[in-house]
Amino acid sequence: MPLQSDALVASPSRMTRVARIVSGSAVCAFAVAVVVVLGPRAGPASADLASQYASGQQRAQQLHSQISGESQQIQQFQGSISALQQRLSGVQASVRIQEQQLRSTTDELTSARARLTSLRAAFGHDRAALAAQLRAQYESPPPSLVNVVFSAGGFNQLVNGLSDMARLRRANERTIAAVQGAKLQLAVETGRLQKVEARRQRSTTAVVVERDNLAQLKLTIVDKQLKVKNARNADTTQLTALKRTLQRQAQKLDAEASQAQLISGGAPVAAPAGCINTPFVAHGGEYGFFQAPGTNYSVNQEPVIAARLDALGKALKLHLIGLSGYRTPEHSVEVGGYADDPHTKGEASDTPGVEGVAESVLEQFCLTRPFPGPAEADHIQEWPLTTG
Repeated sequence: MPLQSDALVASPSRMTRVARIVSGSAVCAFAVAVVVVLGPRAGPASADLASQYASGQQRAQQLHSQISGESQQIQQFQGSISALQQRLSGVQASVRIQEQQLRSTTDELTSARARLTSLRAAFGHDRAALAAQLRAQYESPPPSLVNVVFSAGGFNQLVNGLSDMARLRRANERTIAAVQGAKLQLAVETGRLQKVEARRQRSTTAVVVERDNLAQLKLTIVDKQLKVKNARNADTTQLTALKRTLQRQAQKLDAEASQAQLISGGAPVAAPAGCINTPFVAHGGEYGFFQAPGTNYSVNQEPVIAARLDALGKALKLHLIGLSGYRTPEHSVEVGGYADDPHTKGEASDTPGVEGVAESVLEQFCLTRPFPGPAEADHIQEWPLTTG
C-alpha cells in the first residue's frame, strides 16, 4: 500500500494523487537500498540519481508542508474576514438608523425653526401692541374711578365706563403675559433642538468612523490573504513540476530495483527453522524491527508480522521501521489507501528498510511482498497470504 506514517497529517486528495509517485521515507530508503545492493555495478550515476531523488522527496515534503500551512492561513484569514463582514453589516445597519434619525431630527429642527420664526413674529407683534398701548396711556391717561364717577351722565354711562376700565386692564395683562410666554417658549424650544441636533450628530459621526475602520481592517486582511494565496499557487506549481521530475527518476529507480532484487535474491540467508508465530517484543539495538511512534501493531496478525520482520532484520543486519501497521478504514483512506485494504484487517506493515530484500528471501521468513513496483516495495504481509 502507499506508505504514509500513521502519525502524519496530510490532505487526502493530495496524498492520493502522489501516493504512487512520492511515497515518503520508504521510497527514499528504497533508492538508497538500490545503490547499496548494486554496489560497484550501480556506479556514480545511480548514486547521483538516488541522491537527487531523496533530495526531491525532501523538497516535495517541504512543499506539502508549506502548502498545508498556507491553506490553514487562508482559512484563518477567511474566518476573520467573515467575522469582520458580519460585524460590518451590523455597523452599516446602525449607520443607516443613525442617519435616518439624524434626518428626522433635521426635519424636526427645520419645522421647529419655522415655528420659532412664527414665535419671533408674534413676539414682535405683541411688543408693538404693548408699545402702542403704553404710548396711548401716556398721551391720554386712562380714566380713573373718580373721573368715571363724576363724569358719568347717568347709571348706564357709569357702568359702561367701569367696564371699559376693566377691559383695558385685562388687555394689558394679556399682552404682557403673551410676550413673556413667547420669550419662554422661544428659549425652551431653541435649547431642546440644539441638544438633540448635537447628540444625533455625535452618534452618527461615531458610527461612521467605526464602519470605516472595520472596512479598512477587512481590506488589510483580504490583502494578506491574497498574498498567501499567490504564495500557495507558486508552491503548487513548483510541486507539480517536481512530481514530474520524481516520476521520471522513479522509473529509472524501478529498473534498478528489479536488478537489485535479482542480485540480493541469490545471497545466502540464515532463515529460521519455521515460521515465527509469537508476538513481537520491542528491544534496543541497531538491527531488527522498530515500531514508529503513533503506529498500531497489536491487531490481528500485526504482532506476528512484526516478529518475523524483526528476525529478518537481525539476520540481514537491516534497520526496519514499522511505519504503518493496523489502520482504521477512515484513516487508511486519508493516507492514500482504501477502506478495506490489508491494513484495515491487521494483515500488513509498511516497513522502510525492507525494499531491497528479494521476494525469495522474504518467503524464507514467512513474509511476502504482494504488490509490484518500487512504490509498494516496503508493503509486507504474511506468506502464504491468508484469505477471508
